[in-house]
Amino acid sequence: MRPLILLLLLLGLLTSCEAPTAEFDAFQLPRPVNLARVLGPTPVLLSNHDTLALRLQFDAATGFTSFALAGDSADENWFTARAFRFRGLYYLVEERPDSGCWVHAVRIRRGQVQGLGTGFAQMLDLSLAARQGRWPALVRFRSPDGDSVRLRFDRRQLRSFYVAEVDSFITYRLATAPAAGPRSTPVLAAGAVLLPRLYPNPASTTATVDFGEAAARQVQLYDERGRLLQSYPVAASQLALPVAGLPNGTYSVRVQAPDKARPTTLRLLVAH
Repeated sequence: MRPLILLLLLLGLLTSCEAPTAEFDAFQLPRPVNLARVLGPTPVLLSNHDTLALRLQFDAATGFTSFALAGDSADENWFTARAFRFRGLYYLVEERPDSGCWVHAVRIRRGQVQGLGTGFAQMLDLSLAARQGRWPALVRFRSPDGDSVRLRFDRRQLRSFYVAEVDSFITYRLATAPAAGPRSTPVLAAGAVLLPRLYPNPASTTATVDFGEAAARQVQLYDERGRLLQSYPVAASQLALPVAGLPNGTYSVRVQAPDKARPTTLRLLVAH
């Protein structure tokens, strides 16, 4: 386990910008892309470190593709977005409660996926760049203190930013799980494991990881950039994961059992 002082120092750096302060105005999309057709309805993303089993569903009436993490008894909603393609990247547009939107880019090619589901991290970087004066022609509104920025989306001016963002994330290999009923156990790629339960999600103070049975495991908490924040050796059937000191955002909880070749990854949303 890492010393507590190192964790506190890292958290201090992360809290310097707890949430994205920039959003885009809602804008008219080209014809939405059906990502459930591009990736398949039950894609499995494989890396050297983890496995993500997903379920995708496209709503032709609204143009939204919904993404869920496949679980052992139920699927866990991840995010919902409209997608369009421009010069080799797919752009996923997520609506926000205040009528704005977030946009993050994904690269899908040659059986590989890079940047999927990293909207929080990409918008955090875009917020910093906007506060530093990048893309002044796109700024439609800036609060007096400069902490809130509303931008006009321009895919040509922003493409170099999104290319660099996508390049900063790990690359997953794309596989497909056989289709299963909504309440049945998903069939994963060889070496993958069933997902434990993680609740509540979102969490504000403590999240519980329920493994179903007691056994020796290693649980690791990563931020959205893939940086290790904490590691927990566990022998019990549950782990209480403290999140009160973490900034708002999306985190990865990786569970490694000694008898499994590949860890299981859960997505955890922290919202205070």
